[in-house]
Amino acid sequence: MSDQDLTSAEVERRMADAAQAEEEGRFRDATRLYDQLGKDIQARHGRFDARAIDAFEGVARAIRKGAAGPAAG
Repeated sequence: MSDQDLTSAEVERRMADAAQAEEEGRFRDATRLYDQLGKDIQARHGRFDARAIDAFEGVARAIRKGAAGPAAG
């Protein structure tokens, strides 16, 4: 992916894909999608870009939900 490929629309699409995985209970997939998106945003737009922080918050949320699920414990 080149720098030009990570448009605001692409970030929104990828965030929606991760959110969809989270809603479907696919927490590992959601975690991976959020994490990669956050890293890509940081690489192209800077370490403290708010969208990267949002993506990493998604990582934490998906991990928490996965740990609290029926398979946990």
